[in-house]
Amino acid sequence: MKTNYLFPYRFKKLSGLVFWLALLILVVLYTCNTSLEFKINSKVFSIVNNPSIVEDIQWFNWIENDIIDECLFFILIIAGLVHAFSKEKIEDEMVSKIRLDSLVWATYFNYILFLLCYLFVYGLPFLNIMCVALFSHLLFFIIRFRWVIYKQNNILEHEK
Repeated sequence: MKTNYLFPYRFKKLSGLVFWLALLILVVLYTCNTSLEFKINSKVFSIVNNPSIVEDIQWFNWIENDIIDECLFFILIIAGLVHAFSKEKIEDEMVSKIRLDSLVWATYFNYILFLLCYLFVYGLPFLNIMCVALFSHLLFFIIRFRWVIYKQNNILEHEK
């Protein structure tokens, strides 16, 4: 089966390792935000910035910012995309069907969580949920896809 939109299989393991490592570091940074003082400050270009509630919004300027979370999110999303959409060792119609089903289930699950968050989460914590939403769809897809492939391989092994 011809799949031009998938990355080569050789990227799967390295991108998976980078994805899970970046996710682990992000979880640690967000859950231990007061005890860990790991910062990388840099001057970055900002399209829009609101330094505080009392100050006005600033447009198109350079600001000093801790960029560790932006770098980790960038790495997480790129590695997640490559890992999720890399070919399997044996890429056939069954794997394509599992991939499509997993993508549909991840979309349903992600939007159900969005709806629940819209109903029950307000204020600044909602911004954190939107940050998580950047990669949660990929996370749900990868988990479900790997789980179904794992179950499918176990069924095939038991039949032999």
